[in-house]
Amino acid sequence: MLYGLLVVILIWTLGGLLLLFLTAALVPRLRSQGPGDPHPWPRVSIIVPARDEARSIEAAVRSHLAQDYPDWEVIVVDDQSSDGTGAILDRLAQTDSRLRVIHNRLLPAGWLGKPHALQLGADAATGELLLFVDADVRYEPGLLRAAVDWLQRSRSDFLSLLPRVEMTGFWESVLMPFVPGAFYTGLGLLANVDAVPWMAAGGGPGNLIRREVYRAIGGHAALASSVIDDVRLALLTKQAGHRCRIVRAEDVVALRMYHGFREVFDGFTKNVSHVYYGATGLALFGLTLAFLTAQALPPAVLLAAGAFPVPARDVALAAASVAAALAGRVVLQRLLRAPLWAALTYPLQAVVWAAITARSFYWRLVRNEVVWRGRRYDTGQARF
Repeated sequence: MLYGLLVVILIWTLGGLLLLFLTAALVPRLRSQGPGDPHPWPRVSIIVPARDEARSIEAAVRSHLAQDYPDWEVIVVDDQSSDGTGAILDRLAQTDSRLRVIHNRLLPAGWLGKPHALQLGADAATGELLLFVDADVRYEPGLLRAAVDWLQRSRSDFLSLLPRVEMTGFWESVLMPFVPGAFYTGLGLLANVDAVPWMAAGGGPGNLIRREVYRAIGGHAALASSVIDDVRLALLTKQAGHRCRIVRAEDVVALRMYHGFREVFDGFTKNVSHVYYGATGLALFGLTLAFLTAQALPPAVLLAAGAFPVPARDVALAAASVAAALAGRVVLQRLLRAPLWAALTYPLQAVVWAAITARSFYWRLVRNEVVWRGRRYDTGQARF
């Protein structure tokens, strides 16, 4: 049985390596653009939800205000922050009229905090295009021009930005590559295929959508209880028949998503189990289990071979799988501009991510809670 499983794992790992190269080559790459005006530029509203983001909000907002773009505004919704976020935003707004700050004082029943904040921002926006972006994301000055140009030229309705994820220290370098790695070595390429409505890509680094499309799908009111609202927005848009695309934007978009092990562990505990929703979610859960097994089992076989009699053919297959996985991780680390040494830690990554997934399901199914930013929600209220 072990031999057959190792054969499957080797094939799986080689397939993931192939998908990594294909995705990196075929997903378009967004680059900063010069100041030329090849077509009219629609007004853009950059909408940022912020709750207790004093650590990162000023750098993020300043990067949005520094955009080289003819016509845009920045709307930040301070969602009942308690750490000085509101004061920072008010100070910035006094120096630049393009920044508007909305201080939200109420969370209506039936809403999660972030979707409600985004809806408030969208209601106040005046742009033809809406760009929803998290409070820890920083843009290079040419990002907005490049993204709008790409959206217009491709005749798309929705554009998601794949960022450069900054990682500091051991645990961030070990754990954070899992998410972009799942995109590159999994089904991420299908997000740009119109004929596959069940696969779409969206994220906090930036969801750019046409205002009329946003209204047609119901806005964030249709996502009021969504834990992963950015991905859900992309999925609803694509399933409504609109043209959705994701582009590599690591040259012009950067974020440090979490700081240290505890933030990574708690942050993904909040939402990872909600990804596995419905029939598609069940299939994705199966793929995740297969991926984690493929990452952890071959190294375990090699370790066991040092203390127990393991057939030579099993050792050879495990070694081949480890070599292929390491090759893929080295390529991924280079794509992510992350330290190469972290490629060696991929078995540890698999073990910790299995623990994160188990903990997330425990909170969702046993404790019936979603906890984030000081708020607790009943899982009966929350969904994908």
